[in-house]
Amino acid sequence: MAAPVKLRIILGDNNSQRLILPDGIPESVNELAQQIKRQCGIEGVFRLQFMDAEFGNEFSNLLSISDVQDKGTIKVIYISDAQPGGSTPPPSAPPPSLASSSSCSPNDSSVSSGSSFDTDILSSPESTSSRSTAWPVVFQVPRFSYDAELQLDRANAAFKATGTLFNPDVKLKSAILNGLAEKIIQYKMYLSDSKFDDVAEALMSKHPCLKEPGSVSGYGGWKASLKYKLANYRTKLRGLGCPEVTLNSLKQKPEGKVSPAYGVKRPKKAEVNYCPAYTTDETAETLEVIRVALLSEVQKRNNDGKGREEVVREAPMIADFKTRWPALFHVREVRMNV
Repeated sequence: MAAPVKLRIILGDNNSQRLILPDGIPESVNELAQQIKRQCGIEGVFRLQFMDAEFGNEFSNLLSISDVQDKGTIKVIYISDAQPGGSTPPPSAPPPSLASSSSCSPNDSSVSSGSSFDTDILSSPESTSSRSTAWPVVFQVPRFSYDAELQLDRANAAFKATGTLFNPDVKLKSAILNGLAEKIIQYKMYLSDSKFDDVAEALMSKHPCLKEPGSVSGYGGWKASLKYKLANYRTKLRGLGCPEVTLNSLKQKPEGKVSPAYGVKRPKKAEVNYCPAYTTDETAETLEVIRVALLSEVQKRNNDGKGREEVVREAPMIADFKTRWPALFHVREVRMNV
């Protein structure tokens, strides 16, 4: 039996807690996250960082359980909007895209912000199917239906008491797989084999009663069933016209290469909102009109004569002038016209 392990968990500014693992260090980062969530009473989505001795005890993202040592320090980084208890989540490192942009000079930042200001007028709202979150470091198993959670709670209690594994019926298993598929679609439409492992591990960590006897990993059957369920879910979305799925349909394949495996288009590693659907008030024609309008806007040069003429000739109120020429009140434009 493994020796007990003690960890220091940093939950926020001036907020830390001792965590005792009586069975030693868990086998995966997901299991450690579940232990922290259970013992520290944490809710919401978060990721873990460890104190890296090789880099001056700076915190680095915890990707391997081998980086966790006895009496080590683990930091909780909240990803959700609000930290439990109503306090503000601790600041975390900005994404690479933001980190690189923050190193620009003041002039560059004013230009980039001015560009976004110019195009805000013509930008369209996001569709309900668009994504804004990348795949999480620790996959969070969603809550299932009330009756499914009730059965799982009782089965988990029996597993902790006697070690009895639970064999769910067809209805319950379908409810679990449907819930997982709906959660997965919020991040990705197509999963790699390792991502299926992440989901299955998270399911076994939250509901250990579902482990499969005789399986090396304990979730081989669940992983296979989840692959079939996600494939069926994509088929359903294809029938509803989801563009991220329809672009990979056989009708979109070139002649002579009509194969489901040919030329499957998937988002790259850094792409989140890969192929969003149009909003309810958008069509290809309306978006083409916006594109042409943007094209004509970027071709304009030295067209401030009209605005100056209005100021001199008509002397309008500031509020009226700002309504007609909003871009002139941006910092970049003010500097250019001083």
